[in-house]
Amino acid sequence: MTEATAARTPLSAAVRRLPVLRPPQGWTAAWVLLSAATVVALCSTGFPPFYDYYQWLFQGHVVAVLLFGADPGPGFVAEGYSLSPVPVPNLAAPVLIGLFDTVLPTEAAGQVFIVVTVLGFACAFGLLVRTVQQRPTAVEFLGFPFATGFFLYKGYLSYAFGLAGMFLLVSALHHLTRQQEDIRRATLLAVAGLSVLLYLSHLLAWVMGGLAVVVFALVLARQGRRRTAVHLVAGLVPGAVLAAWYTLAEHGGSGITLYPSWREKAIALTETLQFFLRSDPFPPVLPLFWVNLAAALAFAGIVLSQLDMRRTRTAVATRPVLWLSGILALVALVLPISTVNDLIKPDERFVAPALLLAIAALPYRTVRRRMTALGPVLAAAVVTLHLVEYVDVGQQIATVDAAIDAAVPDGTSVLHLTVPAPSGCAPGAGLVTGVPVLKWFAVDHALEGGPALVNIEETSLVHARRSMPADATVLDLDVADVSAAVLPAGYPYIEVVACPSDLTAVRQELAPRYVPVAQGDAYTILART
Repeated sequence: MTEATAARTPLSAAVRRLPVLRPPQGWTAAWVLLSAATVVALCSTGFPPFYDYYQWLFQGHVVAVLLFGADPGPGFVAEGYSLSPVPVPNLAAPVLIGLFDTVLPTEAAGQVFIVVTVLGFACAFGLLVRTVQQRPTAVEFLGFPFATGFFLYKGYLSYAFGLAGMFLLVSALHHLTRQQEDIRRATLLAVAGLSVLLYLSHLLAWVMGGLAVVVFALVLARQGRRRTAVHLVAGLVPGAVLAAWYTLAEHGGSGITLYPSWREKAIALTETLQFFLRSDPFPPVLPLFWVNLAAALAFAGIVLSQLDMRRTRTAVATRPVLWLSGILALVALVLPISTVNDLIKPDERFVAPALLLAIAALPYRTVRRRMTALGPVLAAAVVTLHLVEYVDVGQQIATVDAAIDAAVPDGTSVLHLTVPAPSGCAPGAGLVTGVPVLKWFAVDHALEGGPALVNIEETSLVHARRSMPADATVLDLDVADVSAAVLPAGYPYIEVVACPSDLTAVRQELAPRYVPVAQGDAYTILART
């Protein structure tokens, strides 16, 4: 193939020509029903149990006010915040929630973004599998457990949104390098545009997309289409320019921290494979360790039972998606960095994409329909268990919210204190990662008319003006550090979220300066005497 014949298919045309095979009867219905069930689960409560979610809600509202001119609401002080003038590579959550916030209540805007992110992740992975396999398979539904798993619990919303874009990019690249038709210049421009979108969504999604472009450019070069390969790689330049701009303009940060032990590194490499996490400080309604184990075994069983071992070596030699999977796995394995500035455990974010890319590209046997149905059955089971969990935890969060609304007057300065529980509050929780789901819950009261200025984490577009003191302060402290950090400040109210034993210890540490005005199994609200 010559260079003249190697450069003319727009991305839109390439996507239209992705393999469209007639699915088995009921295949489309399975996708529709699973998507509908996922929406029901995610919208089953007004208080999703996701870490960082409430901070993203607040930042999205700030973006809606400052960028889109939305109504600020009662008590909101727009002058207390500013938007970063540089291209921050973590914009998907605050900007899209802010955009939805212009026409929806803030909480509804957040839930819409969660639905878009989760379904985008699952459907983009399904498209990638269908593109590579050229036929429907059970594994195309296996994106659902990951879409509702570790990254959602952690509140890595911009990152998960970016992964959906990365799967779409890999799907298009795989098809473009398989086709015999020309690739037009418009296609290369579209790839460059998607690369910029990935950068603005999340830095690591852009890195993975960039690696994908390089891998597939090498494939084009091997096909004798070297000029097209160079043009494809050149599409990464706009994103690289934005990254350089951001890096040069960025000031401060915590620098780079290495893992202190191999044990910590091993935890980072494995915890992202959990489909269910603890919602601390609430006791889990499900036996999470055993549920995770059963789901992982079922997941592995579906993949291994349908894997065609005879064609595996050929697939490894001919499918660049598997090469990309290996590169991501290698990065996750050798990267020794625990924290870089505000980015926590960057290595763990390469594990799940590496696994999913491998699953998408491995060869599978043609099996009977009942075996193929195992994929949607597992996905439906995981979504159903999440529904049970969300309803249970959401009701407990609603109790905390009602207590705060009743005990803490609007506009009052408040300290929101979370006491970490590394092993969970319930005995025998097992090897399950926990997330402090209420760490940023103070912003919910702020959105409802409470304190307008919150000491948000400046990991994205929104920055708090240091010249104005925060009305709502969020702290994460061990019990031993509470007295020294809290008593000198003299907050009128303190909201404490912790395990029951830690709540008792905090009350003792702060007495008699503070007395309880409301309390429950997972919270205590203290007022200054």
